[in-house]
Amino acid sequence: MPDISALAFAIVVVVSFLGSAVTAAFSIGGGLMLIAVVSWLLPPAAVIPVHGVIMLGSNAGRSVLLMRHVDWNIIGWFSAGAAVGGLLGAQIVFGLDQRVLRLAIAGFILFTQWGPKIALPLGAKFYAIAGSLSMFITLFVGASGPFMTSILARIEHFSRMALIATAGACMTIQHGGKVAIFGFGGFDFGPWLPLMISALVAGALGTFLGTRILKHIDEALFRKVLRYLLSGLAGWLVILAFSE
Repeated sequence: MPDISALAFAIVVVVSFLGSAVTAAFSIGGGLMLIAVVSWLLPPAAVIPVHGVIMLGSNAGRSVLLMRHVDWNIIGWFSAGAAVGGLLGAQIVFGLDQRVLRLAIAGFILFTQWGPKIALPLGAKFYAIAGSLSMFITLFVGASGPFMTSILARIEHFSRMALIATAGACMTIQHGGKVAIFGFGGFDFGPWLPLMISALVAGALGTFLGTRILKHIDEALFRKVLRYLLSGLAGWLVILAFSE
C-alpha cells in the first residue's frame, strides 16, 4: 500500500461517494471534486491514473443504471474521435501546460452557457471532434466532464435523463482509454488497488443515490441548476489554473 495516511484514504473514499452522487444527479461535479482532493493527498504521478480508475467505475455504473436513455449514435462517433485524441495525447502527455488547458476549458464552458446563442454544428463530425478533444484534455487535467456536458446540454431534444446517461457513457469510454494509456505507459496500479476498490464501492453507492434523486428533479430546475453548476466549475478551473 502506498504511503498515505488512514485519514487521507478515508477522505478519498468519502469524496468518491459524494462526487458520484452529484455527478449522477447533475452530470458533472464529481470528477472535479475528486481530482481536487487526490491532487492534494496523492503523489503527483498517481493523481490522474488513480482518478481515472475511480471515475471509470463511477461513470460505468451510471451508464448501466440509465442505459436505455443513452444515445448510441453519439457514443459511436465520440468513441472514434476519442481513439484519435488518445493516440495524439499519449505522445505528449507530459509536455503541455495544464494552466492553458484549464483556462481553455473554462472559457468554452462559460461561452456555451452565457455567450450569444450561436448554434453549435451538432452532428456526427462534431461529436467525433468533441470526443477527440475531450480525450486529449483528460490526459492532462484529469476531469474534462464539464466540457462534454456543456456540449450535450445544447441538444434541444435531450431530456435530463438522456443528457446524464449519454455523458456517463462518453466518460466511461474516455476514462477507460486514459487508464489503458497510463497502464501501457508503465504506471503500476497494483499498490493502489485497496484505495481504488474502496473508492469504487463508495462511488457505486453514490451513483445509486444520485440516480434516485435525478428521477425526482423537475426538468426546468435541472437545466437551471446545471447552468450555474457548470459556471461554478468553470470558475474553479480558473482558480486551479492560477494557483498552480
